[in-house]
Formats: sequence, structure tokens, C-alpha cells
Amino acid sequence: MTSVPAANPTKLSVAERMARLLGVVPWVVEQEGAHLDDIAARFDYPREQLLEDLEQRLFFVGVHPFTPDTLIDVFITDGIVDIQYADWFSQPLQLSGEEATRLLAAGRTVLDMGQASGRGDDGDDEANPLVRALAKLTLSLGSEAADGGDYIDVCLGHAPSDTLRDLRSAISRRRQIEIEYYSQGRDVMTIRTVDPARLLSHDGVWYLFGWCHRAGAERVFRVDRIRTLAVLASEVQVDLPAGPPPALKVDTVDRTVTIRLAPEAAWAADYHGARERTDHPDGSVDAAFAVASESWLARLLVQLGPQAELLDCDPGIDRNLRAATAGRMLARYRP
Repeated sequence: MTSVPAANPTKLSVAERMARLLGVVPWVVEQEGAHLDDIAARFDYPREQLLEDLEQRLFFVGVHPFTPDTLIDVFITDGIVDIQYADWFSQPLQLSGEEATRLLAAGRTVLDMGQASGRGDDGDDEANPLVRALAKLTLSLGSEAADGGDYIDVCLGHAPSDTLRDLRSAISRRRQIEIEYYSQGRDVMTIRTVDPARLLSHDGVWYLFGWCHRAGAERVFRVDRIRTLAVLASEVQVDLPAGPPPALKVDTVDRTVTIRLAPEAAWAADYHGARERTDHPDGSVDAAFAVASESWLARLLVQLGPQAELLDCDPGIDRNLRAATAGRMLARYRP
């Protein structure tokens, strides 16, 4: 196989890399393997970034429970890339109408993200695997969905549209912002200068990742707690590492809970990275945790059971969360 040099020496944005990778995978599978240089040239994909995405990102793509039979396999030998779908992907996919509609909306969102980055298949929409898949999915939903599919309303999170628009503008123009921000955990309003880096929707909430000059470190801000926002004329001073938004961690979100852990459950303070802890003579521990989402807290409380007592929590957190979650879990097993 004769390889050709990669055509694009520039760095791609995260959205551009995602759009190209969505085209690379089915094409390489269909070709039963291809040379790195051929892939880079065909999809206008810088070789270094292509190799990184294949080795460090695509390798971890799969479905729950992320066992070997549910992950995509990537093999690179002497520059030849071979991609094999997980066994799970070979099974017929059964989707409900609601699941298919969600998948259609998500696919169109990804397609919109990649429009500005060019197409990997010679600019032909019909040759784009994602376009073909979405067309088939639309037809499978029936005539009503096919006629009204362009009007699917997708809510990624609740936040003022003006705030989101200004944040996206500041990120794309690399401008600093000044925000008046409410910290619920400390019940204070602060004014901060931030170098915005990226936005993320998680569990129905929008978050802003950026460098906070007040804290002198990277911070995560809930967009719905930004009271005022001004886009400044000054350029960002700190460039955060390129790549997809990092996963939300419990130490980056400012909602807090304090849990008394029995001696048998004291391990949870270290395992889940408690912000603060107080050790008692009997071996119990009072641990303060930052809460990224109530679903994480619910799982923790149900897991620990009577070995964990909720002592204090922010007003936005349901004190009856454990009982409510346990009730829903038990309801699944009732006839």
C-alpha cells in the first residue's frame, strides 16, 4: 500500500477532531485497515492528532459496563491502522421511539458542530456515514418524525441564553470575562476575572471551565449562578490544555455536604476525596464532600447505608435523597 503525506499540518479544534473521527472509524473498518498517512490525507487530519485520538481516545469508546467485549479495538502496526467494532455493536440495536429521537437529535448536534470543519468524504453529504445513518434513523421513526424531525427541541441545560451566547463569543475570540458569581456553598457573591476555556452541559446544568485569576487556578462555574457577565477587551492570559472538557470532579463544584462516616465506612473519606475531615476517637469521621451531582451523592448514601449519616448540606440538596433513591430502586423489583 502506497502512503501519501498528511495534508494538514495545523492543529484541529476538539469539534473538528470529533467530526473527522466519526468519519475515520467506519471508513477504516470498511477498508479493513488503512495506513496512518492515507487516513491523515483523506480526512485532512494532522498525523500527530490522528495518532493521539486513535491511541488515547478511540480505544476507550464503548458502552456500559465497558468490558473488553463492549469496547472498540484499535491496532496500529507498522503504520497500518485496524479498527474492530466491539461484539456489542454487531448485535441488532433495539431502540424505543424516545431513544431513537434522542439519538437523532444528538447526531444532528454533532453534525452541526462539524460543518465548519469540512467533510471527510470529499465534501459529499451522501458519502458522510453520519449523514447516511441519520437519514435511515429519520425514516425509521416514521413519516411524522421525518416531517417534523428538523424541529426537535433539545434542552442541554438551563441557563440564560444571553449568558451562554456571550460566553461562547468570549471563548471563540479568546477574551477575558468579568463575572459576578454566587457561591452557594459559601453563600457569598464574588467578582472574578476569568479566562474562559470551554462550556459543558452535565446533568441538565451548564458549567464554564476557565482560569480564575482570583483563585489563581482552574475553576468550574455553574452558568446559572453567574449574576452578571462582561466580555473584556483583554485577551486571555492562561491557555488551558487543549482537548475535550475534563470530567466534572467532586472537588471542582461548590455544593457541599457533611457526612458522618462510621468506622467501617471511614475509607470513603479518602476514596472520594473529602474536602475536609474530622476524625473522632471512636474511629468515625465527619467528612465534607463537594457534590458535582445529586446522582453521585445518592449512590454514595445508598451504598454506605446506615454507616453514613447526613449531618449538613447546602439548601439545594434534598435531605431525603437516600430514602427517595432507595424507594425508586425497590420499586423496580415490585411486581
